Amino acid sequence: RVVRAKASIANILRWEGIVIDPLGALLAVVVFSFIVSHDAGDAWSTSLITFALVMLSGIGFGVAGGWGLGQVLRRHLLPEYLHSLAAIAVVFAMFIGANLLMHESGLLAVTIMGIWLANMPGVNVRHILHFKENLSVMLISGLFIILSARLDLNAIIAMGPATLLLLLIIQLVARPLSVWASTLGSDLNWRERTLLGWIAPRGIVAAAVSAIFAERMTQAGFAQAELLVPLTFLVIIGTVVLQSATARPLAKLLGVSEPVPNGFLIVGA
Repeated sequence: RVVRAKASIANILRWEGIVIDPLGALLAVVVFSFIVSHDAGDAWSTSLITFALVMLSGIGFGVAGGWGLGQVLRRHLLPEYLHSLAAIAVVFAMFIGANLLMHESGLLAVTIMGIWLANMPGVNVRHILHFKENLSVMLISGLFIILSARLDLNAIIAMGPATLLLLLIIQLVARPLSVWASTLGSDLNWRERTLLGWIAPRGIVAAAVSAIFAERMTQAGFAQAELLVPLTFLVIIGTVVLQSATARPLAKLLGVSEPVPNGFLIVGA
């Protein structure tokens, strides 16, 4: 919204923002499963089984929740003023149900549910979308405060300049390489790829997932697991501050931003 990139770039970034959180959390589950089962000698098989079960649970509950709520909305079985509350109720139900069946599959389930619901023909979710955006801002803001309140400033300082090196690798090496590999064969030009390679801020899901698994790894006796949370927060702060300050000027410099939306509107018969 701030960068006002061209539609070809904006659509990619929007979809990346939607799918990267559940996929990132899912990969974190797989990596955690690999780490804790490494000593048992069956780490790979355990990780693959975990991945398959989380995918099945998340997709199954997500499709069921999206299709069920979509049918309710399409058939007008609820008054409009209850649509947002019904959506929240179904989100909670699918999240809890998926997590009870397979731990950490709830985030994938509610993401699949949203994608399914938004693409159902004859279902208008625009009013739910407005409610969701307001709710998201309030909840994410509060959650960031709660999670950051657990940070130890001394632990952040103690990590030293190595964290800056990690941030530079993420920003200048890992992200551009991933964009280059992901856009092979596409019709994006080098300017569009450059902007895509620069924008990749980390957010609340990374912070929450790192807090969960840092605590579990600490309980399992892994050394230096407590560094995971401050390290993740430093990456979040670094990417958000750096990219938010430079993305708009970079888009203008590359010529891939939309013009200022000024014009005339003529209303008549």
